[in-house]
Amino acid sequence: MLKMIRKTLPHVLALLLWVSFCQADLVRAAFEDPLEIPPDVFWSNIRISQELADFFEKRSNLKTGLSLSYYGDERPAALYGTQIYDAGLRLIADSAYSQNIIETFSRNSSSGASRNSPQIAKSSNASKDGIFSWIRIEGFEQPQWWNTWEWSIKTGENAWFGKGALHYYRQTHDPQGLQIAQERAAFILGLQDQDGAVRVGPVNPQDNFWWNVKSTEDNESALNFLDEIYLTTHDLRYKQAADRIYEWLITTMYNREQHLFLRGEVFKQDSWVPDELQVFSADTTSWAPLQRILEDPRFGQNRRDRLEEVERMLAATVTLTGIFQNDILKGISYSPRSKEAAVISVEWSSQLALRYLQMSSEYHDEGVLAKAIEYHQKYVDMLGQLQGYIQESGGEKTVPVAVYPDGRVAGDEPLWDNALRSSRAYASIASHLYLGFALQRFDPLLDRNI
Repeated sequence: MLKMIRKTLPHVLALLLWVSFCQADLVRAAFEDPLEIPPDVFWSNIRISQELADFFEKRSNLKTGLSLSYYGDERPAALYGTQIYDAGLRLIADSAYSQNIIETFSRNSSSGASRNSPQIAKSSNASKDGIFSWIRIEGFEQPQWWNTWEWSIKTGENAWFGKGALHYYRQTHDPQGLQIAQERAAFILGLQDQDGAVRVGPVNPQDNFWWNVKSTEDNESALNFLDEIYLTTHDLRYKQAADRIYEWLITTMYNREQHLFLRGEVFKQDSWVPDELQVFSADTTSWAPLQRILEDPRFGQNRRDRLEEVERMLAATVTLTGIFQNDILKGISYSPRSKEAAVISVEWSSQLALRYLQMSSEYHDEGVLAKAIEYHQKYVDMLGQLQGYIQESGGEKTVPVAVYPDGRVAGDEPLWDNALRSSRAYASIASHLYLGFALQRFDPLLDRNI
């Protein structure tokens, strides 16, 4: 995150220098600009985001660079493991342990798991097989722990770790980062079906469940990653695969009447069956391929019309999953089902805040200042609510995975169904870092500040 701060620092110092020579009325006018953040707020946001990242930095293994993804969750994966999605976020956040993380994963270790040498993949051919979604980093003294471990391999998590490795490569030019990113891309291309969609996971002789699922969220993650690695490598295979994913998302998953993406589809009785809107997933809107949509005439005759369609997506998402209290949007839930219990996802609400900020930027570029101000205020309001969910644990700032509107941890609530329930964790890498990204106005989807 310090690199992100350095990118912004010269502009802030210039602003402060200019302010110091202005009269008091001009200073007030500058700070009344509805699209600007006052310097004191800016620095407060930077400090908070760094403190949230530091919680996990302090708990990292000095050799591998890895830390637990959750604290306070009693599930085995949470007690002893790190999710590679979270490891990818830490790379994007410029963790002080980025090089250690990259070196740990570059070995693609497939045996002899231990605290300082965790098992990353089921075989040495990780570019074909993928890497595990959850890496065990603690609790190796437990007898036969592997019998109850989470051994799934999924597209979305592999894509986000690839994004993290690609970000690391761009920052350092370390070839290990690019190699890992290319391995993740090769794995994803191997799961692309004839219709363009990427399956959630590879064929598994014991359980083909994930092979028979296509997730909108996972495909949006894969699309974003493939677009980025194409810009870095100029390898046409990545662009062609990304174009096919986009067509599947737009022609198969986008419900034009409801202005929402379906959660995905499942293979049942020799055909693919789309999910119903009752199991809508809110992050499909926040992670939708905005830049492609704004260039696509199927969403409107011109860019302004397409922005209006994105507005409808956002409004429909808030209608289905938004948690309100006294007409104030407190955050968004995972699904209409979890909304019934008023479960707020801090991570997904942070994603929504960044999408609001991106809409403000797009409208500003179009010269529609009223809309730019409206969406900037939505971003500011959402940030204000999310900062209210920051807690203190032993003198450190923590953010739960899920909260009720009053800030209590919302654990063990049904998400899309009774099988999947909200985490009891009082701290999670994804909540900490995504809220930090939103505070810094840094969008990991774009890999830059907005």
